[in-house]
Amino acid sequence: MQQNTKMPLKDFLVPEEHVKFICKRDIEYENKKYDLFITNKRIVLYRESGLINKSEDVICEKIERLQGLEYKEKRGLLNLAKISINGGIKIDIKGPSKEVKNMFQVLECLINSK
Repeated sequence: MQQNTKMPLKDFLVPEEHVKFICKRDIEYENKKYDLFITNKRIVLYRESGLINKSEDVICEKIERLQGLEYKEKRGLLNLAKISINGGIKIDIKGPSKEVKNMFQVLECLINSK
């Protein structure tokens, strides 16, 4: 799997954590672009900003806390989709429908295997 994120992925993994999905394109959360990856334990959103004074924004949600998923797709020129993830926090993610649908399927499998 090729990694398109700027962060060193291994810096964010905990012991016994394995990457299950890496979003190939930026996704949108709270009107900001993020890199996203899903492991067997967590959903991780990562954003780096600033040219001189760099800052990192990392949002994590444990898979074990997920209670439900909702997927919506709008077809047209852009084919966009939205996934709502209900857990300890509610995460609404928007992006290209292919990426979001793949993300939804991976999360569904992880939730069903808990």
